[in-house]
Amino acid sequence: MPVARNSRRWARGSAGHPRARAQRLEVLIGVLGFFAVMALIQTVVYELQGESAAGSAVVLAVLVAGLVLAIRARRRTGTGP
Repeated sequence: MPVARNSRRWARGSAGHPRARAQRLEVLIGVLGFFAVMALIQTVVYELQGESAAGSAVVLAVLVAGLVLAIRARRRTGTGP
């Protein structure tokens, strides 16, 4: 079937398109940003309650590091703001 072959080629070609990559990175940035804010709130609450926030702080650090890397990768795509 020629339609199936063309659709596979289209799907493969668009997956590597710079705009498609930028959009995937934007979604990743949004997800990481949301969970980083939640981890920040949790860490602050634990600290204010006098509980151990070490585990929460480690999770926050990992999320922020991932967020920074995703933002850098998004800037390298060179497709718009």
